[in-house]
Amino acid sequence: MRKLSLRLKHLAQEHQAVMHFISAIRGVNPESEADLPEIAQRVRRVFASDLEPHFQEEERFALPMLRETGHAGLADEVFAQHEQMRVMDRTLGEAPTTQLLVEFVHLLEKHVDFEENEVWNVLDVALEARQAIRAATNVNV
Repeated sequence: MRKLSLRLKHLAQEHQAVMHFISAIRGVNPESEADLPEIAQRVRRVFASDLEPHFQEEERFALPMLRETGHAGLADEVFAQHEQMRVMDRTLGEAPTTQLLVEFVHLLEKHVDFEENEVWNVLDVALEARQAIRAATNVNV
């Protein structure tokens, strides 16, 4: 059972919307390569309006918590994935290809899975330990 703070719960809930987005993109079948720039622009709009703010919030709140609790490697991996998707987003704007779009969607799905199944579990344990320390400190006061 997750004990995440409200801010981190919100981030975890946003992952559900990302998974719906991934499903929608996978369902798109362009009639021709000429349709690809329009599809890429739609993906880029979602990136700018939803994904980038989500990444920034994770970088401000989740990643520092990971580092503070001795999990800098996890924080570094999350950040590296964010950066890789940022590069892919820019490339989709400059030179979209079907292969790049497929790779972007695959990485995004892998990223959500990584956070849901590894990162949030580590944060759960860290937050539980932090709450136990606070409770013990308050009892002794």
